[in-house]
Amino acid sequence: MTDNARPGTAAGSLAVLARLESPSMAATVVDEIGIAAVRGQGSRIWDEAGREYLDLTAGSGVHALGHGDPGVLAAMHAQLDRFAHGGWQVSSPARADLSEQLAARLPWPDPVLLWCTTGSEAVEAALKTARCATGRRQVLGFLGGYHGKTAGALAVTANSAYRSVATEVPVAGLSLPYPVAPGYLHRDAAQQQGLRFGQEILEHPDFGAADVGGLIVETVQGAGGMNAAAPGLLSELRSFCSARGQLLIVDEIFTGFGRTGAGFGFEHEGVVPDLVVLGKALGGGLPLSLVAGPRALLDAVPPLRQTSTFSANPVACAAGAAVLKRLAADDLAARAAALGERLVAGVAAAAPPHVRLETLGRGLMVGVRIAEAPADDRAAFTRAVLARMRSMGVFALRGGTDGAVVKWTPPLTIAEDEIDQSVGVFAQALAMQSADGRPPR
Repeated sequence: MTDNARPGTAAGSLAVLARLESPSMAATVVDEIGIAAVRGQGSRIWDEAGREYLDLTAGSGVHALGHGDPGVLAAMHAQLDRFAHGGWQVSSPARADLSEQLAARLPWPDPVLLWCTTGSEAVEAALKTARCATGRRQVLGFLGGYHGKTAGALAVTANSAYRSVATEVPVAGLSLPYPVAPGYLHRDAAQQQGLRFGQEILEHPDFGAADVGGLIVETVQGAGGMNAAAPGLLSELRSFCSARGQLLIVDEIFTGFGRTGAGFGFEHEGVVPDLVVLGKALGGGLPLSLVAGPRALLDAVPPLRQTSTFSANPVACAAGAAVLKRLAADDLAARAAALGERLVAGVAAAAPPHVRLETLGRGLMVGVRIAEAPADDRAAFTRAVLARMRSMGVFALRGGTDGAVVKWTPPLTIAEDEIDQSVGVFAQALAMQSADGRPPR
């Protein structure tokens, strides 16, 4: 094994990336994770050396149906054989089919779609739509929020590390307080009232709230550590925005399509947002995103103000239509809710002595924060735990503003025994790292 090799992989691909890729990606791909995947099926992936991993990431939440779903692959192959790409200017039956399926699931009587390719692009399109529709320039985000790393999306992304001197956005306009649920949100969670999210700031005469066109919020903060919004927050935001002519924009890129135990995260409170941003699972493994809202708002965006070459790609749209049909046919949102509660119940018994865990999230979007550990650096301790999990064949990512949250965002089709396996390996890795204190070799 050479210096560029990593446990469970051959040196080849990773050595190339270490030499040719920017540290912006290579520091994670090569130095921290070290997996060069060659095949995926269901909730499993295999690396260059043939090592098998239980994948708790689903490609950052993309593969809601798991890797290599036969229906999605068949739809992709059929569309690829007929027509692969014509640019955004050329429509296709696949685009129309997916548009109709989405419209039937959205909460407005006359929904309109604005197609994009990546999540960050769709967020920027939502900000642009809010400005066009309201005539106001400012859209505000929330502490712990993540909406992308492109320059426009960074304006509403709270993490200052992403807005370093290398970016055009050194500080966000304002990040509002995000009332967080006290832990994992079970299906019977009661709503709260009177939640404080910075109203006193927005209402202060010196603030200039007349320039605020909207607020953008996640129902569960993925990159922020799987913090679920306190139940009732969306209802409070809906009332606040409606009273002031501001738009409520819900970023459902990660949470949408059953991930939180409902079709969309905003459905848990029966709230109808003004704009919704969608992506990730929608493309079935291919880049596809959009902004959706009522006609009155989307029609405010003039022709040619928001287009991109690969938006509404026919192959991605064909895959998306297959994803939506399977999600509905198998009621995978309900399955996500049940599996999330099974996972959280298992984690409750996973902590060894001197380790305290906190479970966060909703549905099958779960975070386990290592709140206390026998180490001064909890982020380093968490990295070491994840490395031990990989050495035992389970692949998970970490997140949170403290870097100490182990994230579960597996396919919604993951088996119950695979959930149990993931919890068992996590418990083993915690115990080993607590006893040893050194990262695995």
